[in-house]
Amino acid sequence: MLLQRVLTAVPLGLLVIWFVLTQTTDYVFYALLFAVLVSGWEWARLCGYDQPVIRAIYALAILGSTYLIHAWLSAQSSDALNVVLFFSVIWWSLIIYRMSTNDPASASDEKSVFKMLIGFITLIPPILALTHIHQSQQGPFWMLFAMSLVWIADSGAYFSGKKFGKNKLAPRLSPGKTKEGLYGAVFATELYCVLAGYFFELSFIQIIELLVIGFFATLLSVAGDLFISWLKRERGVKDTGAILPGHGGALDRIDSILSSAPFFALVLNLMIFSV
Repeated sequence: MLLQRVLTAVPLGLLVIWFVLTQTTDYVFYALLFAVLVSGWEWARLCGYDQPVIRAIYALAILGSTYLIHAWLSAQSSDALNVVLFFSVIWWSLIIYRMSTNDPASASDEKSVFKMLIGFITLIPPILALTHIHQSQQGPFWMLFAMSLVWIADSGAYFSGKKFGKNKLAPRLSPGKTKEGLYGAVFATELYCVLAGYFFELSFIQIIELLVIGFFATLLSVAGDLFISWLKRERGVKDTGAILPGHGGALDRIDSILSSAPFFALVLNLMIFSV
């Protein structure tokens, strides 16, 4: 299983890096639209809908909404996008509160219109956030940093949890995650933020700001992972799909970016990019 995960992750990661750094923002946006299309298809299944027609209609609705909102925001000032990103951050704060105070419901095939609706709130803002980051100054590198921050967090959590993990972080949702793994993730991403600060030639104050951004983005990335785990447990499935051998579905790979990207883009706008 580990070998299969590596054989999928390495070429996919290299492709993403090449694409983000070499392609225009328009092409990156189209690639993100494909990602949200696949994610919508998988999300409908997590909501209890197995019929291909319904899943396809829902996925197309997510894709169309993303395109239209992006087009509308492109004609507005940056303040409009900041409002959207702000409410996305609030949404994820509510999810964190919900997960910390309640247990997931028992697994069932019950259909949930409510979960279908919250898919729009969960899946669309990250696409808008990443697109905005890519078109900013040094945008391709900032977008790659935002995505690789999640990869670094995952790696730090894996190795730290494997070496030191004893105390479960969220046993009801993900028994393999430990508090020690979270500490390792934070340590790894904070070190990565310092290196990134020198790469982007940030001032000392801006590096401190980036450390703060990295800290909260790491916590939010874990929340995204746990939320998708929550939905999978309520649906009674192991993976969101099977499009990526050894990894599962698209949502299994981008769950952490769903929660961290809107926050990352918002605070970059307000702190780093505002200078």
